[in-house]
This record gives sequence, structure tokens and C-alpha cells, in this order.
Amino acid sequence: MSRLALIFVDIALHRKGPDALPASRFLFGIVLASYLTVSVLALQISWPLSRAMSAMIVDVALYLAFFGIVLRVVRRSGRFWQTVTAVLGAETFLSCLALPLLLTRSAESDGTASEVLATSVLLLILLWSIDIAGFVLARALDRPYIVGVMIMIGYVVSSMMLGEFLFPSPN
Repeated sequence: MSRLALIFVDIALHRKGPDALPASRFLFGIVLASYLTVSVLALQISWPLSRAMSAMIVDVALYLAFFGIVLRVVRRSGRFWQTVTAVLGAETFLSCLALPLLLTRSAESDGTASEVLATSVLLLILLWSIDIAGFVLARALDRPYIVGVMIMIGYVVSSMMLGEFLFPSPN
């Protein structure tokens, strides 16, 4: 299992692409369960469990639909399982890195240096997330890296807007 985790780290560092993974629904299921678990834990820091779970179900459904549509449009549907497994596995890795920062930010809510630092590093993790998904998508589409990143920027902005509409932040 640790060798598999290292593959996702290698994908996050652009050393391997989605083709390093088998096109396996079983592996996807394991990665999806891990992604959901870590992501719900992260969201539950500031949201109730029911809201965190609802948000993650919507997030995963949108992610899968998005990648399915993009891959189908460019006639690369055969790469779906490897692509979504690679992205969700790398996202799980990033979420594990983000958990302590989210806890720090939650505990420090008065603009302290540690809260500002945690928020800044979380922004960098978000940018890294876009980078990774763009890299994986570019590899899956056989397109230049910048094309994958631009597509992912569009997806992330749209996803954040929809997420804020469906799950507004408490004021």
C-alpha cells in the first residue's frame, strides 16, 4: 500500500502521470473512499458532518462528470479510471498535508501570525492542487501542460462558485 501512496506523491511532483496506475475500478474505489474520508474530516473542522458529507458527494459527482465529459470530448474515454484515480489520489495526499493547517487556522481565528501562515500555505496547496490536476489532465488528453492547467482553473473557479451557491459560508 505504501508503494501506491508513493505513486500519488510522484504524480503530485510530476514524476509520473496517470498512466503509472492501472485502469482499475477497484483501485478507484479504494482511492475514492480514502479521498472522501480525508476530505470529510477536513471539512468537518468547520462544518457539521451532514453538510461536509453532502458537499463531498456533490464535489465528487462534479469531478467525475467533468473528467468524463472532457475525456469523451477529445476521444480519450479509455483513460477515465486512471485519470480520476490519479487526481483523487493526489488530492488525498494534499488533503492530508492540509489537515494540520486547517486545524491551526480553526484554532487561531483572530488574525495571529500562525493563522495567516496557515491560510497562506493552504492557498499554496490549492494552487498545487490545480497544478496537479492540470498536469494529469494534460497527460490524459495528450495536450500541453498549460492547456490542462487552464482547463482546471476554469473548473475550479466554476466549482467554487457553485459550491458557494449550494453550500454558502456561514456569516
